Amino acid sequence: MKKLQICAPGRINLIGEHLDYNHGIVLPAAIDRHFEFDFEQTTSPSIRIEALDLNESWHFEFAELNELQTNGWRSYVKGVFLLLFEDYFFTKIPFDPNSSSISRFSLDGLHIRFKSTIPIGAGLSSSAALCCGLVFGLNECFNLGKTRFELALIAQQTEHQYAGVKCGLMDQVASLFGKQNELIAFDCLDQKITTFTLPLNGVQLFLLDSKVKHNLAESAYNERRAQLEAAWGKAREVFGSLESWRAINEKQLALLFSHLDLSAQKRLRYVIDEIARVAKFQALALEISEKVKNSVSPMEAYLELGMLLNATHEGLRDLYEVSCAEIDFLQAELIEKPEILGARMMGGGFGGCLLVLAKNNFIPNKELTELLTNYSLKFGSEASCHPVRIAEGVHIVIND
Repeated sequence: MKKLQICAPGRINLIGEHLDYNHGIVLPAAIDRHFEFDFEQTTSPSIRIEALDLNESWHFEFAELNELQTNGWRSYVKGVFLLLFEDYFFTKIPFDPNSSSISRFSLDGLHIRFKSTIPIGAGLSSSAALCCGLVFGLNECFNLGKTRFELALIAQQTEHQYAGVKCGLMDQVASLFGKQNELIAFDCLDQKITTFTLPLNGVQLFLLDSKVKHNLAESAYNERRAQLEAAWGKAREVFGSLESWRAINEKQLALLFSHLDLSAQKRLRYVIDEIARVAKFQALALEISEKVKNSVSPMEAYLELGMLLNATHEGLRDLYEVSCAEIDFLQAELIEKPEILGARMMGGGFGGCLLVLAKNNFIPNKELTELLTNYSLKFGSEASCHPVRIAEGVHIVIND
């Protein structure tokens, strides 16, 4: 039996939150929490997809997919299929997967199963990993020849058109282009992708999952994106040839603020500050690499990285206004501990995870027992800690 197994990771973003749709550079990485997909050829006349964690399955005929009403994970699956095979669905050009001698699969009898170790709603981009793993696997099954970047765009458009989330491209790039033990520098203006190493000598990263996801998240995300797009339109109107938010200076910013309401001013102030923090983070990463190479302690630079994380959280809380009481409580308590170098909310907002940079001698599940108990008593949610490692992006595990 023909079989293909794909691993599609979630992601963290070290810094550059919400810059993926604001002309910025973001610094994400793939992590060791992932979707696992199995693609098999069977004798069934239809396509069968199983969401193993949910104990749900879906059968459909390929030609009828465009007419089916979907929700939840099925909407992502539908979007990936329709966008990947758009010539068939929207121009009715016949699709014959057997037209290539290399293609080993047929849509008749395609069986796909998936399961995940990515916490849903934690800000680790589980939906992007789902779309990236599926589109990558289908591309391999049918030898479609799409590049990883083309697959990232399809996964992004799936979120836009079939989930109603106007996300940037960072999550998809992180999942598809991640490298083990390396961060990605993704320039969201020219879409250039580079990778670099951030040695973690004497320090660690872990996630503190609040287990909270407020319903406001998607609507607030789209609202903020619309605010910044409107501000950019006004900036182009006022300054003409301005290339990006990275090119604006403080004098221009003050003038632009006179054309914006207070809410838009706060959103834009966060974006400009975060762009500067990303540049500082990159410089510190280079400094840390040099110090490690020369056997010099990089702890002072790690302390500065931690301060950048804290500053990002403050901006997300006070200027972008996408935090929440639960996350703010955890972050404030964490940074009081001497072993914690920095912590910030990660993801779209209103819940999810905190990304924490700590010294290696800090054992989260032991040291945070009291904090987690107090959090549970105060908010009625059971937060949890997860160590995280920087891992390889989407890749083939089995190809038989």
